[in-house]
Amino acid sequence: MLSPLPGLIVSTTTRARLPSHALYRPALGVVVQGAKQVLAGRRILDYRAGQGLVTGLAMPASGRVLTASRARPFMGVSIELDTSLLQQVLAGLDPAPSPLVAAAGLSVHTLPPPLLDCVARIVEAAQIDAAGGVLVPTLLRELGYWLLTGPTGPDVAAMARPEGTLQRIADAVVHLRRHFRQPLQVDALAAASHMSVSLFYRRFRAATGMSPLQFQKQLRLLEARRLLETRSVNVTAAALAVGYESLSQFSREYQRSFGHSARHSLQGSASAPD
Repeated sequence: MLSPLPGLIVSTTTRARLPSHALYRPALGVVVQGAKQVLAGRRILDYRAGQGLVTGLAMPASGRVLTASRARPFMGVSIELDTSLLQQVLAGLDPAPSPLVAAAGLSVHTLPPPLLDCVARIVEAAQIDAAGGVLVPTLLRELGYWLLTGPTGPDVAAMARPEGTLQRIADAVVHLRRHFRQPLQVDALAAASHMSVSLFYRRFRAATGMSPLQFQKQLRLLEARRLLETRSVNVTAAALAVGYESLSQFSREYQRSFGHSARHSLQGSASAPD
């Protein structure tokens, strides 16, 4: 895995991999060769060479490589998307694409050749020390154009509309990320999003693939895993630090989410080389 510039990741592997849990950020993920799968809540998305995953807001998800070999390694590129840049590009389009009212936070698209070419040029420019800082900003603006005018347009436009439903859900996600240790107050989130509670639930699930409570649990578990793997705390302290009051409930949900116990994460970090 290489990161020649902040927000740009080029990854390769010669073998399929188990799911890797992380907090996904707004980005375009492109498969150059092979195949990948992403799971968010109950939503499962597969995408292959020539296809891309648009992530419209920060959310817990897990991804795994499905197809890879020594003869044909998996190759992928991830480029973080700047909402403010997309808004600038969108403002210059006439006509502008209509955003999806209930846009999903994750969507898969077959990408047109001009967009794929732009991604390739971003990767090439990023690897040239003298050129990356000059060329990449212009290329990212071009990428925004192709994203907004191609098959990804309605989903990406939903990201770029500050008054749109997806952005209101994104604002709720920001609140959840800042306050995930505290008891969940869906009424307050719905009111801040200018929605009824029932509509907020529907829109939140449409965007993230999970309920607000499930989303909060994933945030808590990801932070607990980070604490355990960095050897900051023991299992009990990790559970309390992220807002759990019941150690048994924490242990069950950790096992269900990551496929192994919290103690295993702690032991694995302790056995890792310094």
